[in-house]
Amino acid sequence: MVAGLREVHPPPTTEFSRAQFPLKFRVLDRKMEQTSGNILFVESSIEEQVEELAVYLDNIGENEQKVLSTKCAEFLTAENVQNAINLLLDNLALLSKAPEKEFEPVFNVMLSLLSESTEYESSVNKICAIVKGFSEANSVNPTLLLAVLSTLFNSIPKQYISTRLIILTTIVSVASKASLYNLLTPHLPYLSSWLQEAGVSMAEQRAFNVLVSNSIRPFSEEQSFQFLLEAVKLSEDTVDEAARDLVSRAINSPKILFYDDIVSLPAVQRLDQSIVQLLGILCGGVLEDYLSWKAQNAGCFEQYKLDEEALLRKMKLLTAASLATAASNNKLSYAEIAKGLQIDESSVELWIIDVIRAGLVEGRMSQLTKSFLVHRSSYRVFQKQEWVKLHEKLAVWKSSLQGMLKIMEQPLSSFSMPSRKSGKDASISVSD
Repeated sequence: MVAGLREVHPPPTTEFSRAQFPLKFRVLDRKMEQTSGNILFVESSIEEQVEELAVYLDNIGENEQKVLSTKCAEFLTAENVQNAINLLLDNLALLSKAPEKEFEPVFNVMLSLLSESTEYESSVNKICAIVKGFSEANSVNPTLLLAVLSTLFNSIPKQYISTRLIILTTIVSVASKASLYNLLTPHLPYLSSWLQEAGVSMAEQRAFNVLVSNSIRPFSEEQSFQFLLEAVKLSEDTVDEAARDLVSRAINSPKILFYDDIVSLPAVQRLDQSIVQLLGILCGGVLEDYLSWKAQNAGCFEQYKLDEEALLRKMKLLTAASLATAASNNKLSYAEIAKGLQIDESSVELWIIDVIRAGLVEGRMSQLTKSFLVHRSSYRVFQKQEWVKLHEKLAVWKSSLQGMLKIMEQPLSSFSMPSRKSGKDASISVSD
């Protein structure tokens, strides 16, 4: 089972036979002063770890001359632990030949040695490159790769917290290549805060969000779109492909019907004015506005890869929602709807059903009167005019409630009730 990526969920205790590998490794969920993550604990000295790992790599690499063991011993004799660590890292790719049951424990010993590294950041980069190489070559079970990356992520010393970016980038790459989206999903909400805590620059966060968006798109269009949206929010003062992709996906998506949060983004505003105008029409325009725009901007469909048929349908749904919002006495005739949507009156009921399914309106159709009674409608934009209407409705409700309270406060003796015997109004006195 892949260990959790969140720091509050450390990897489980792992022990393995000394016959397979002499060192006993486990992760302790323990806090230390000036340390934000979990710590790795190996029941042996640094020298023993280096020696045993070198021997293991020599054996698995079928190196009869024991070159790694010999060189590491020389480095240790010269008290040069860093050179020994670098040599082991340079040969760590040999673990692709390790049996699955030994891969994670052996790799974890290498992670433990990182605590002694004076080149921690470059060592992490090397490890991530090695793991990514395993993933691309399909030489190691991807769940094992995610397990060691999780351990690495959870054991980062506070002073090297910036290395979270390369580790998370590798995790996303490995998980997406192996279609292990289900293992990645629980951690997606925390990615942004983890990078912010690590002090990652906005440009790097933006690039990471684009990577995540592209990686998870085959598995979840909705979550992919949200990461792309966050990336565009972090865009610099330039026009980029991410903003174009965001607009294209938003317009083509049948699930996205509100655009005020997209059209207001600075990166989107820097796009061609023709596409910005279209977004404005999607925010508050009607079908007639769209058809007028289309006649003047036919080239936008190819440039932004827009689905013309889907866009026409969406505009009809949005126009129907606007008609329902503006309907006097909350009632629309079929003729009014047919005119606004530029369709035959016989198709009105089918379109009303589609608008209701889209969640834009609620109401009741009447075939007898050929009308649609609006119970609820969604405002596509909420500006000054909508606030005025809301204020008027609230004023009416307030007046009605005050009238009801006045009636309820009157004594029961002041009311007249019809007499059952005479059928005429008669005053009935009731004692308090």
